[in-house]
Amino acid sequence: CLPASLPPCPPACRLVCVSSSSILCTGDDPRRSPSRIALLLVANATRHAGSRSVLDGYNASAMYVTEKLQEKGYEVVHQHFEVPLNYEHDGSYLRTSFQGIEFNFRQGSQFNVMRYSGFGTVVNATLWVNTDEEGGCRADSFGGLQPGNVALLTYVSRDIANCSYYDLVSNADSAGAQAVIIAYSDAYPTSAPSRSRITGPTLSPSEIIPVAVFSLNYATGQQVKSMHQQGPLLVSGFSNTEVRIATTFNVLATLPRGNPANTIIVGSHLDSVPAGPGINDNGSGSSVNLELALLFADLNMQPKNKVMFAWWAAEEWGLVGSQYYVRNLTPDQVANTSLNLNMDMLGSPNYYRGVYNGSAAPAGIETQSAALMKIMEETFCEKAVPYELLPFTGRSDYGPFIDNIPPIPAGAVATGADGSKTEVERTAFGGFANVPYDTCYHQACDTIDNIDFGVLQDMADAVATALQLLLEEEDLPKFLMQDTDSYRRATSCLAEKGSNPIIP
Repeated sequence: CLPASLPPCPPACRLVCVSSSSILCTGDDPRRSPSRIALLLVANATRHAGSRSVLDGYNASAMYVTEKLQEKGYEVVHQHFEVPLNYEHDGSYLRTSFQGIEFNFRQGSQFNVMRYSGFGTVVNATLWVNTDEEGGCRADSFGGLQPGNVALLTYVSRDIANCSYYDLVSNADSAGAQAVIIAYSDAYPTSAPSRSRITGPTLSPSEIIPVAVFSLNYATGQQVKSMHQQGPLLVSGFSNTEVRIATTFNVLATLPRGNPANTIIVGSHLDSVPAGPGINDNGSGSSVNLELALLFADLNMQPKNKVMFAWWAAEEWGLVGSQYYVRNLTPDQVANTSLNLNMDMLGSPNYYRGVYNGSAAPAGIETQSAALMKIMEETFCEKAVPYELLPFTGRSDYGPFIDNIPPIPAGAVATGADGSKTEVERTAFGGFANVPYDTCYHQACDTIDNIDFGVLQDMADAVATALQLLLEEEDLPKFLMQDTDSYRRATSCLAEKGSNPIIP
């Protein structure tokens, strides 16, 4: 399927022709395919406590990526930054005392220590309950709170007044609370949210919260509020947490090709959680990212538009690397950044084929993000394989791009994390209903054996096809507005057969 004037893939490569015009092929060349790269990332983790987290094997993985890129002539920049790392040790507890009777809450089901909570002990402190509709989002919401009280706040929605966990807790801390309890809405009726973070807008060490912070599920929060209405309630608790400050770096790679006024950023996070090697999360996306970068160099493509390949650090600590990159762009750099393509978890064993629903992007970039969605849908349309559209939540590293002011268009693919497969998805994709998409998510068993290489190939093809179209587009801004003949050709299968995700 390659034009005769272009070099073929290596002989050992199983060429996948993703479209009649595609030359960015991916496959099973044992020297450099995504599967081979993933094996090398496993080796990096094995030598570093079985992990590629910021304090373990991340640097070895980042240097491996750097060396491979430099061998192909890339200019590679290491963008360093500091990141606070949160660790919770055993022994945390939370209990209340009402009229001499103690109530001990169960960690994990009734309460949790929130990530980036301060270390601290509370002994028989009086509970103060916030009752305003915004749950403590305003600094003047704490009338009646006495220094040393424990503040109970109700978390309704982060959309209210642009209010975050950090805003709630900072306000309570400034008002004199020695600890904070956040009670959740009925969206969490049976278990407390375990991954909730208290992080400031820049995720910098200067924003570390000094007080202990706990979360309660809805039922437990209602119980505590009911007791408080009947009389004074005393709180005791212990947050056995530790925050370490580490220095890490993003890996950013470019070649002197293409128009820098139309820059495409292709990104994936390279770190894992401390608990495991992270080969699906996200050795899969980072392996495809590196394979695409190496192919781009080998084929000596002379694109119309510029591409920067990025491997983000500290995603598992709150999208810190991608946030740092976006927050440090100058206005001119933002204007020159046309879009972000993100790859995170592309080989889940109980997978779906997922494309993020760009039509639900923030105002101002919904048309462009929908265009990215459609050109990746096109690959699945041409292959006649099922896929679904995913909520455009910003949960992965495309989030800082779409949250920027002004927002930057983004597109992304994924195959599933900790959620469970539905019956509809089982019928479409096979696998097992009511079982997580990745049963080894954030665990030590996320190794090379945790990858479905068939779906990894499918997702690699979708991104490769999209990237080549975007690189070769004469008028990229107009293309993203879905207003060129090339865009219509690039989505001809969808135009003929219609967009038909199993879950729209």
